[in-house]
Amino acid sequence: MSQTREQERAQLLPTKEALTALKSDVTLESAVLELCDNALDAWKRATNRSNEAVINIFVKKEGDQTQLIIRDNTGGVPRKEAAMLFGLGRTAKQNDGSIGTFGVGAKKSLVNLGVPFTIRSHHPTEEDGWRFRIDKEWFEDDHDWSVPLHADSEIQPGITEICIEDLNYEWTEETANALRERLGEAYNLFLSDDMQSLCGNNFDLKITVDNEPVVADGIPDWAFSPFDGLYPRRYEAIRLDFNHLESPVYLHITVGLLHKKDTHSAGTDVYIQKRRVVSSAQDEQGGFGDGQELLGKFNARHDRLRIIIELETNADGKELPWDTQKSSIDKHNLIMRGTNETKGVYNWLRRAAQAYYTLDADKVPRAFLESYGSDSQEAVNNGKVVKYDYSSRKRIVSDHRPNTDLPEISSLRQSAEAHATLHIRCDDAIDEQKQPAYQTQLAQESDRDIERLSKVDQMPPTEIETVAHQEAGRINELARIHKENAIRCTDDLKSWQEPRYNQYLDEHTNQKMTTAEEIPDHLPSTSSDISNENYSIDEYNGSDGPITESSQTVSDDQSESETAELFLVFTDGDAEERGAQIIDVPRSQLCASLDLHHNAGDDLVWEELRHTIETIVD
Repeated sequence: MSQTREQERAQLLPTKEALTALKSDVTLESAVLELCDNALDAWKRATNRSNEAVINIFVKKEGDQTQLIIRDNTGGVPRKEAAMLFGLGRTAKQNDGSIGTFGVGAKKSLVNLGVPFTIRSHHPTEEDGWRFRIDKEWFEDDHDWSVPLHADSEIQPGITEICIEDLNYEWTEETANALRERLGEAYNLFLSDDMQSLCGNNFDLKITVDNEPVVADGIPDWAFSPFDGLYPRRYEAIRLDFNHLESPVYLHITVGLLHKKDTHSAGTDVYIQKRRVVSSAQDEQGGFGDGQELLGKFNARHDRLRIIIELETNADGKELPWDTQKSSIDKHNLIMRGTNETKGVYNWLRRAAQAYYTLDADKVPRAFLESYGSDSQEAVNNGKVVKYDYSSRKRIVSDHRPNTDLPEISSLRQSAEAHATLHIRCDDAIDEQKQPAYQTQLAQESDRDIERLSKVDQMPPTEIETVAHQEAGRINELARIHKENAIRCTDDLKSWQEPRYNQYLDEHTNQKMTTAEEIPDHLPSTSSDISNENYSIDEYNGSDGPITESSQTVSDDQSESETAELFLVFTDGDAEERGAQIIDVPRSQLCASLDLHHNAGDDLVWEELRHTIETIVD
């Protein structure tokens, strides 16, 4: 069959010198990713990525040479578009959401990986495939910019194969592993089922390197806390219209706090046209810094904040805020910083993520996050991100953000502190979804294993929980008075008062106690009697204040030899800390000042001192 010269030879314009100069800023990984971008764009043009696609990357050893082959089944390239795969500045891609948009990516990659190389492809609408080969002699010929196209009957329809005949890079197992990791990061949205579920996609892509599959990074390990709206949220389809673009840009923001602290993965991921461009950005690229539209500086305390930004458009991809290597974000791009008419990405991000940014500064106790991984039975929304349609909204509404006052956390934390002080646990009185946080916080507050705490069905009243320390002292004093009179009676006590009362008697009484059915009139029968001004505690050989007890004590020698020191430190974000020693006294003197026995345990001294300071601050 006769062919025209245009069909027989592909014109690769404009200059070979420009092609040679391109390779300076390319690495093995970035070069391979560029060629994969082309394959994904071909897949989009062929079937809109609706069918299964496979990209295989592997090497063959030929003597002292290493061949690198990249083969895909994403649809093939028509013979008439063969030049588009290598002609500088020429691209077959349209403004259709393509990843490869600059018309130089594949060219830079091929020159960088090695010359000579061969490109083969077979479009399903054509009877045969085609191939062409670029060698060093072609680069040396300044007059002929074309290459001969040859028919290729062996390559299957829908297949494109690039063979680098002599790879410029050393290929080792470490090389292959690093490439798999980079591919899994860049194409996470195409490879991860969880990410596709989050983003509403359904791709069937497989990538292998030396016959081993690339594993996706997956979705962030967010915490799905039921407290104060702390669960992760996704704001979808925010429409950004700019005068210089012929089509709108659609912005999606997903934000939450991580289940576990992780400084390395915290920050912002940015996806453009579904390709991840930056990962865990903690600088201005990720929306952090001192600018008016930014969240504020990212520091060591923000080790749970994880954000995902996605940008998609059918407009000219060159206008998107990425560089030609697709490895960084142009923070000055109009799409990112906005215009007088249209709020940019950073403005929307600040409004969506500010509450999470504020709360991540160690303001949420870990019990209220780490108890609620995505696989937890108590996870909000069954461990799935809560989604909001923002296609017609102009701002983030308050109901779609966490409550930074944290009233629910404050309430349960107060309960846990009080229950630890009273040596009780009230699991059954706590909402089932909130029990994991309660139990974890209780374990942190208690000076003993929570399995040793007495389970009670009735919680103390809120007004008691706010003064639990004093209530514990009154209960101890009641028990001490009863001990002095050799009686035990709990008939007038609430169920939550009995454990501390009985514990005091069990730990301080060796003699046989009489269980009384009724308390003599001259003795107090409840803790409230202790605080009644008509009772004089001295009448019962008591002290001037409540008696608090600890399961731990120190020896007399420790009490006399140890010194208590207290430091006050002022901090302000990244500013240098300032501090000074404000207390340096013998341990025994501090105990006496706090109305404690001289050999009171560490936990009790800390508890008393903390309470004293809190009273001053309040």
